[in-house]
Amino acid sequence: MEIGYIFILAGFLVIALEAIVPGLYFPAWGIALLIYGVVLLIIPQYAFISAIIAGVLTIIILHKFVYGVGKEIKVGAERFVGMIGIAIEDFEENGYGRIKIENQIWLAKSKDKIKNGDKVEIVGVEGVSLIVKKVEGE
Repeated sequence: MEIGYIFILAGFLVIALEAIVPGLYFPAWGIALLIYGVVLLIIPQYAFISAIIAGVLTIIILHKFVYGVGKEIKVGAERFVGMIGIAIEDFEENGYGRIKIENQIWLAKSKDKIKNGDKVEIVGVEGVSLIVKKVEGE
C-alpha cells in the first residue's frame, strides 16, 4: 500500500474527530492530510507545500465562517436593540407599558406617548426593561 493512501485515511479519521471533540480545528489537520495524501500520489514533489497551504486556508475559513471567533454574541434583552416591536397596551403616565417582539412580551419604557398597536423601535435596555421610541409614520 502506498503511503499516500495512509495519509488519505488518516485525514478522514482526523476530520471525524471533529464530531467527537468540536472546536479544535481537526478539519484543518484532516484536510491537510487528505491533500498531502492525494498530491503525494499524483505529484510527490508538491505534496508538502500543498498540505501546508490547504491547512492554513482551512484554518482561516473555519475561524472566520464556522467557529465565529471574535463575534460579539448578544443575549437577553440586548439582542432586540434596533428591532421593531408592537405595543400591546397603552403606556402608563410613568412611561411604562408592555410590547411584543419575537412572540415575547417585554416591559418597555418610553418618553413618547404610545398607544396599543403602535409600532416601537427598541433603542436600549435599562435593567430588565426595554427602552423604546415610537416609530413615526406608522
